[in-house]
Amino acid sequence: MSSGPGSREKILFCARDLFYFAGYQSTSVDDILRVCGVAKSNFYYHFRTKDDLALAVLDLHIAEFERGAIVALTNTGIDPEDRLEQFCKALVEAQLELQQLGGCPFGNFAAALSIRKDDGRTERFREVLCNVFQQLQVNLAACLSDGVGTGVFRNDIPVDELAATVLAAIEGSMLLTRTHRSAAPLTRCLPVLQLLLRVD
Repeated sequence: MSSGPGSREKILFCARDLFYFAGYQSTSVDDILRVCGVAKSNFYYHFRTKDDLALAVLDLHIAEFERGAIVALTNTGIDPEDRLEQFCKALVEAQLELQQLGGCPFGNFAAALSIRKDDGRTERFREVLCNVFQQLQVNLAACLSDGVGTGVFRNDIPVDELAATVLAAIEGSMLLTRTHRSAAPLTRCLPVLQLLLRVD
């Protein structure tokens, strides 16, 4: 018989949900321990600080994102147009089924960061988040470039600029989804984006 999750996994998954739904700044270590039922000594055995836990949570979000939406976007075994369609579908499904209209976990975390230049803690998170968004933009640009090559996506705007614009529109739609507690901003935006990218 397999054993249940260990204390590290309990802490990590509880923290993921609390940081996502309640916010990183609003969630204390005591809040996490109360929900997951793990002793404080176990917390500090696995994580030196709340910030270290948050970085582990971001790694978890990244892994989940890569297994879902990014797999669809980078699947070169199918046409670029279908890759983009499946990527968009994965984003909507995640909001409806897993993330409960909570918006982008990376965007939410970025929005909660301090903007003070002397905040070293913030820079640790910012570096991770910038890398996530940069990698997503690179993957979007690769898909769009493949689509330009096959004649399905427009070629009058550089793909890097298109990818940056698509990413910004998606993040904005995710923010509105969280704000309105409705998938409508996302389900309206994504088809329009796909339409704008296609060759007339």
